[in-house]
Amino acid sequence: MITSRTRGARRIAVPLTAAAAVVALAGCSAGAAESAATPGADVAQNIVFALKEDPTCLDPQQTSVTTSLIVGRQLTDSLLDQNPDTGEIVPWLATSWEAADDLTSYTFTLRDDVTFSDGTPLTSEVVAANFDAISALGASASLANGYLAGYAGTDVTSDTEFTVNFSAPNVQFQQGATTMSLGILSAETVAATGEDRCQSIVGTGPFVLESYVPNDAVEIVGREGYDWASELRGHQGDAYLTSVSFPIIAEASVRTGGLESGEYDVIQDVPYIDESRFSGDAYHLYAKPNPGVPNSLIANTSSGVLADEAVRQAISKGLDRDQINVVAGSLSGQAPTSVLTSSTPGYTDLGDTLAYDPDGATELLEADGWTLGSDGIYEKDGQRLSVTVTAFYAQDVLEAAQIELKKVGIDLQLNMVASGDFFGTIASGDYELLGAGLTRTDPDVLRSLLSTASPSRWGIVDDAELEALLQEQAQTADADARQDLVDQIQQIVAERAYVIPTLETVQLHGSRAGVEGITFDSAARLHLYDTAVTSD
Repeated sequence: MITSRTRGARRIAVPLTAAAAVVALAGCSAGAAESAATPGADVAQNIVFALKEDPTCLDPQQTSVTTSLIVGRQLTDSLLDQNPDTGEIVPWLATSWEAADDLTSYTFTLRDDVTFSDGTPLTSEVVAANFDAISALGASASLANGYLAGYAGTDVTSDTEFTVNFSAPNVQFQQGATTMSLGILSAETVAATGEDRCQSIVGTGPFVLESYVPNDAVEIVGREGYDWASELRGHQGDAYLTSVSFPIIAEASVRTGGLESGEYDVIQDVPYIDESRFSGDAYHLYAKPNPGVPNSLIANTSSGVLADEAVRQAISKGLDRDQINVVAGSLSGQAPTSVLTSSTPGYTDLGDTLAYDPDGATELLEADGWTLGSDGIYEKDGQRLSVTVTAFYAQDVLEAAQIELKKVGIDLQLNMVASGDFFGTIASGDYELLGAGLTRTDPDVLRSLLSTASPSRWGIVDDAELEALLQEQAQTADADARQDLVDQIQQIVAERAYVIPTLETVQLHGSRAGVEGITFDSAARLHLYDTAVTSD
């Protein structure tokens, strides 16, 4: 067995080459935005945080939508926590843990003083019920089930000790245990239907859900007696804030106007075009690039023109990613240079492979039998080179890509849908390209995205060489050996254009001065536990 330290554990085969990138881009406001706060004397500790959209589902085990997770993180704790700057994994609800040498089991010891906000205690049985419930949710909890790949049940030894078992080596579970996707909910919550869980959850977090009115607002209140924050937080005890109101404000100009007028204390998603507008002393900007797969065109290669590798490669070569970043990106961001973002552990710079090469795109298409039509779009055997991307966000990024591809004779059509319809489209497999990214602080995100065995598969790819590498890296404990596999995976995915990156998404939020202590977790999601109002 590999035994962890009480205050941490050996990070199993998670490369750390991207840690510096996380530090460099962690925030736009110097110091204040990332430091611990001190509540102001006689200042009400209530804030209004304007969200950009309806969360739809508050259950972090079922959702991967950032807006939902902003709320869910305040209600839910995890077994472990991860330092967003160094990647080190540390205790949280679990005081210690150990992994079997073959990575087929992980044994945890829980704190014995934790309760859910309904007053029930955190026990090993409740943790086991959480993992069993995630497994039963299936595709409704696709990201969580990716972390639990090969789940074979949880053995309960005592109220505070349990072992999570897998049918095959599972290297990604340790990092997964730091995420909200595997956040621990009460026994009553996990016994409810998936639909009911989306509307109301009970966790061990520092805040409690007061109300959720879809398409209107979410209200949370600080919990009395909270005393089990991880060592990565800036204080211990109750959260400083007594309440947070989350009005749902879809129009960006209303959110930014409300921040300026003082109606809102914090706003989600400052438009990149307004970044310089809020860079003065009167505001704080909180910026961090998402780890994982950047915003990309994710291919279904099973039929149609995208079954042709030359077409996919031409699309990749035809994208001027620097220009897309100028048009649709953040001042704090950069053009993607791999199929993993530069802030992801295990990232490999593939800037040469993904270089803008319009002449190369033309050569590929013409060698493949395509000829330029009178409308400036290539055609072959009477068929125009037109492909459709289905997406539910980042329309501006896709429009910028559409402009770039038209320059090289490729017609990119946009199919913008609601989030529920997007995931329904994935389930049906009826699409050519998906426009999306996938946030995760581990290179195993590529297995989740592309493996034929993945319940959260988005890219439809039939590539035995890639599949073997994806499975091998997920079962490799040695960090250097795993990094070599991850390097090969990134190269194959980029060269064969299964994933065609467009933009590294930067989470960019804003607050007025006087609201301090907002921090990011390792997945670029927000913690409000250390947040305080220091002045009106």
